[in-house]
Amino acid sequence: MRRRRQCTTWSCFAVGVQCQRLAKHDGPHEASPTPTYDRHWSWTDEDPNGITVLPGTVWFHRPERARLKKIARLLAPWALLHGPIALLLWLYVSPATAVVFVALELVTSVRRPRFVDLGRFTAGVWPVTPAAPPLIFGIAWATHGEGRNAKIAGLEVVLGPVVVGAFSLVPRSEWPAYKRSQAAFKALQKESRS
Repeated sequence: MRRRRQCTTWSCFAVGVQCQRLAKHDGPHEASPTPTYDRHWSWTDEDPNGITVLPGTVWFHRPERARLKKIARLLAPWALLHGPIALLLWLYVSPATAVVFVALELVTSVRRPRFVDLGRFTAGVWPVTPAAPPLIFGIAWATHGEGRNAKIAGLEVVLGPVVVGAFSLVPRSEWPAYKRSQAAFKALQKESRS
């Protein structure tokens, strides 16, 4: 993997900022004072004091730091809170209790939908919709469609802020037509790319 490098050019005007674009870029140098600032400065090598203020953010993201920050943000709660609790459960109650605790903590910490497709069926975890009544635990049927006549597709279990479910994507009678339409869609996508 090729390492991304930041342009080393600095501006000569009073603020003195480093270009936030990639090294060996085409066009003028550009920089924002912060990663979320709504404007950026632009200047050229010929006239480093000739600054133009433009809309938008230009910021060089260092992938190594971003990855380390994300890992630290994920591991900090486990290292400070969940790890010692799991260890105490393992030592004083039972290993099975510690495993169940860790599994429940992982499931309830989901913030975005996560699904695994298993042919006609799928299983996943997703956050509860904000409009739903608050529940600590609940069991419900997942259905194809709405109303009393809808066919049952699978099972959903509400665990506080998340729902864990396993269900079929389409009814068995519609599965062959669904597979044909998916194959046609993939062929059309492949054709449009080439």
